[in-house]
Amino acid sequence: SNPDAELGGGESDSWKYGDGSYELVGEGQGMNGLPPMVYGVAWNPYPEMEEFITYGSKHIKLWRRTLDGGQWIGELGLRNDGSRAADTSAKAGGAAAAGEASDTFAAAGAAELSRSMTSLTKTTSLGAAGKPGAAGASASKTAGGGGAGGVRASMAGSLSGSASGGSNPQVMSGGENVVSAVYVRPDVIVTGFPSGALGIWLIVYTNDKGIPADPRSKMIAKWSLSLIQRIADAHGSGPRVHQPDGTVTYGGIRGLCLRSDGNTLLSGGADGWIHTWVVEDGKVAVKGRPTTSVGKAPVEKKSAVVLRKIAPPGEKNGPNSFQISTPYKNEGPPAFRSLDCRPQAKPGDPLPMEFVMGTNRCDVWEVEYKNGKNTPEINVQIYGSMADLYAVATHPRNPSIFASSAEADRIFLWNADEFNLVRTAPTGVIGRSVTFSVDPVPANATYFPGWTPGVMEGDKKTPAGSGHHIAVGGKFGRVAILDAVTLQPIAMLKDCASAVDDVKYCGAPRPMLAAGSHDLVIDIYDVGKGYTHLSRCQGHQATVTHLDWSLPLSNPPALRGRRILQTNCASYEILYWDPLTGRQVLTNQRDAQWDTFTSILGFTVMGIWPDGSDGTDINAVDRAMCGQAYLVDDATGTGEVLTG
Repeated sequence: SNPDAELGGGESDSWKYGDGSYELVGEGQGMNGLPPMVYGVAWNPYPEMEEFITYGSKHIKLWRRTLDGGQWIGELGLRNDGSRAADTSAKAGGAAAAGEASDTFAAAGAAELSRSMTSLTKTTSLGAAGKPGAAGASASKTAGGGGAGGVRASMAGSLSGSASGGSNPQVMSGGENVVSAVYVRPDVIVTGFPSGALGIWLIVYTNDKGIPADPRSKMIAKWSLSLIQRIADAHGSGPRVHQPDGTVTYGGIRGLCLRSDGNTLLSGGADGWIHTWVVEDGKVAVKGRPTTSVGKAPVEKKSAVVLRKIAPPGEKNGPNSFQISTPYKNEGPPAFRSLDCRPQAKPGDPLPMEFVMGTNRCDVWEVEYKNGKNTPEINVQIYGSMADLYAVATHPRNPSIFASSAEADRIFLWNADEFNLVRTAPTGVIGRSVTFSVDPVPANATYFPGWTPGVMEGDKKTPAGSGHHIAVGGKFGRVAILDAVTLQPIAMLKDCASAVDDVKYCGAPRPMLAAGSHDLVIDIYDVGKGYTHLSRCQGHQATVTHLDWSLPLSNPPALRGRRILQTNCASYEILYWDPLTGRQVLTNQRDAQWDTFTSILGFTVMGIWPDGSDGTDINAVDRAMCGQAYLVDDATGTGEVLTG
């Protein structure tokens, strides 16, 4: 080991101290498992409260300093610490439950799963062989299905006997993911679950003698966090979400925010709804320690908060409940993943009602009240790209227009001058690459039936004799061709069977499209003849990553007036091709002139590679239209402009 590093003075420790304005004061294990296990963190915002929570996959953890003010320790929250959480429902009307526990519980031993696919407490009864028996399944049916009843049954069954009243052991495995959390009191936390339920958690503090202590006390030696109430049906579960470990869950409630007044809570769900809740101090009924004997379990009332939904039944457009519709055709409502409220400028000012929301489509919405109006306006402030952004292409005739393609079944057309989204449409492929045709493509009823090119003036389309095309290369093969103005589908090219990492058009005298794929080949298409497949260039030893077309008048005499294709691959080869035949061109291309230059290898860009490069130092290159400047993206994420 490095002694200097152990003392905090070595180079490997420099990240802990940054520029000297902060330092690492504590660290600890979040949660073991396949990342990401920790989804988020929330500090306790109340005065004199030096603590925070982390939450995520099947856990929530409360962190505080030890009594001597040194190490930070995290204690896992308990979903069942011997007491019974009071399950309630917010489904009926606008009133949430007042925290009263039901006297009737479903049959013990139930194995009912919540809609999040991971129950609050998943239990099964074991047979003689130690395997799940039929009793649990039978009890599940008698529990009445999902919702509060199912949770109630699973929680009761985890600590009691079998469905028949015997003493078969129970297996407790897993728990429901916690996907959002917010402090609503110094010792009370509200969380969101994938099923669309809300959870109320109570923190209990004790001193070194085991006596309950005030949350702000400096003598707290122990603390515990336990779930005391679960409000089912606060939101719908929303669409399915695939997790890194291969399991399936739901979006649930990912957005929670307490307004500046400290008494109003906003929740945003994957069902496209925003709800407003009043947070009131009150008693929550909690069942005592269940037993296998016949009789009622004792009920204890704990001081916490009671949530009450403000909106009356049927309210959809505010001011307290909002049902948000997607801006994209033929898609479900946006699944909200984050939520934040506008704070008060200073204490005593009117409570601002505006708030913003982030969605699973990477869009940012805002609910605002303009000019003192009581009617809210709901708009998308920023459109995202729905997923990881892989490619961007500028229009060859209008530099303010560009297209983006993310790892999603949709293309976006943007106006850089106006900072807005012009149009978006599904493509039929998961995007990996995108490009515009160099020249407008003439309309032709034989080769492009049903396509009428035109120019958009507002919402009206004026017909034209030709128009540009957009090509989108897919993650799983295929290339989608669309109208560059309306995004109307024109053709689907199916020769590629794996990811298409680069696509490029060339212009006159013969417009063609080249598609380089993980098939280790480049497919060439004749654009003017309806994208007829011209040839396949084979010879690379790895995935084709970059390609460029030459200027036809700069080629060797034998190919003068024709195009040559330059390609790079992941094994750092640079090859040249005759696109009409698919054959490799072996003549020297040192002095060739190129229409575009995005290849990271070649005579023209030899100077971009630093000494000692191993081939991974440069990710992307693009030459300016003037031909004298190159934008280079290196492995450190740095962009450099170089002149040649």
